[in-house]
Amino acid sequence: MLTDLQKRKLTAQFRLNDLAQSGYMERADFEQFAARICESLGFVPGSPEYNQVHAQTLASWDTEQLKAFDADGDGRVSLAEHLAAYDVTLQDAALFQRLTVQYSQFVFGLWDQDRDGRLSTDEYAKVLWCYGGTRDQAAEAFRRLDRNRDGYLDDVELAQAIKEFYLSDDPEAPGNWLLGSY
Repeated sequence: MLTDLQKRKLTAQFRLNDLAQSGYMERADFEQFAARICESLGFVPGSPEYNQVHAQTLASWDTEQLKAFDADGDGRVSLAEHLAAYDVTLQDAALFQRLTVQYSQFVFGLWDQDRDGRLSTDEYAKVLWCYGGTRDQAAEAFRRLDRNRDGYLDDVELAQAIKEFYLSDDPEAPGNWLLGSY
């Protein structure tokens, strides 16, 4: 069963994913998210990079996420469905790895353009902008997530933050800030 803190964080995540603010996560939200990703990375519509990122982002909606989260089969995900799906997902380590960790690593990995395994403050701010976050929100979140204070989020810090965001019930865990304030 989800704790109150997990519900708060997952509700904040839902609101970020509901880009149209319709009260549902829908394919159109993922299309808009894909377009924002490409814009933030400077990928031009129709370019191979744009097409690849767009296809990968929508694939997460068209396959695993929709099947796992759309309990009533109406093609969209309500907050209640989102929370119920995570209640199941977080209890199954393999499912959590496949639906959540791998997708999160894909998303954050997009901004690691030089493939050095780390994100700068500016790269991280672009991630949160795609979800509708501001530069100030990103700066505060980054400050909390950069555990070794080297000015970058490396793969280890991101992996720990992803796990803490979804699994931790510690209100002081830095990973709670993965997607900004909650």
